[in-house]
Amino acid sequence: MGDPRTRVVLAAGSLAVLATGVVLGSGPLRTALLGGTGDTVDQLQSDLAAAEAARDAADEQTIAAWEYLDAAGATALAGSLADVDVLLVGVDPAASPFDSDLTRHVTLASGTVAGVVETADGWADSASAPFRDALAEQLEGTLVGVDDATPDELLAHAFVQGATGAAPTGTDRLDVEAAGTDRGVVVWDLLTQAELVEGDAAESVDVVVVVAGTADADVLVDAFAAYDAPVIVVGPAAATGIYQDRDDIATVVDGDGWPWSVTTAAAVTEVLRGAVPHYADGEIPAVLAGVGAPEGADG
Repeated sequence: MGDPRTRVVLAAGSLAVLATGVVLGSGPLRTALLGGTGDTVDQLQSDLAAAEAARDAADEQTIAAWEYLDAAGATALAGSLADVDVLLVGVDPAASPFDSDLTRHVTLASGTVAGVVETADGWADSASAPFRDALAEQLEGTLVGVDDATPDELLAHAFVQGATGAAPTGTDRLDVEAAGTDRGVVVWDLLTQAELVEGDAAESVDVVVVVAGTADADVLVDAFAAYDAPVIVVGPAAATGIYQDRDDIATVVDGDGWPWSVTTAAAVTEVLRGAVPHYADGEIPAVLAGVGAPEGADG
């Protein structure tokens, strides 16, 4: 570190700098050197403190509104999903993991989460594309109601038929019967063994909720839209924007902190009535319009 003289000089210099800072921080010297600028600095510091306090108060009000909607929404939706089976589908779950509140709100509305399924790492891995193409060709004969499809489309329909056991709308029932009652189970097992999907498939599905992340989900969403169960896509604006103008797919934007699980549960009740809602971040669903807001809370 150098000789003792050097260390003494450095220490003295540090003390001088510290002393200068203390002197300038307040007192006559500060006024002499800064003049009116010192008053400006004081005012800016005061303004900053006030702005931070206002921000904290606004955050507290927003949190209060969210918590209120979470609780009041559950009460307003109670019993609205009785005898309804909901399939939860995760696309790119690492980027948009399932929120336990989604399951909770479906359950509080008396609905049943019939299955929770997700795409696995191999679903979109570019290195495994040749393998997926070969698997799609093998699965083509197992699927029903799917013609003239690309390998990606075939796998998407395999996902849907495996996860739900259903067939596309308008499919000949004789074709479904010929494919066997275990068709969906067999397809899902094959996709699972290939490490393209994971999760527990459903035996019965009334509504499909697709939770999309950053990965491209449109092929899979389009496949689900070809079946009888209505589809709701939930995710960030970038993932849901391409469906905003569609009349066969509902959307819910998942905003930061906003209790989107309440909005999604409400959207499920609406699509079962034939509506196709598109809810932006923070927008209150029509079915919850009468819930109101807590006193002093900004929604």
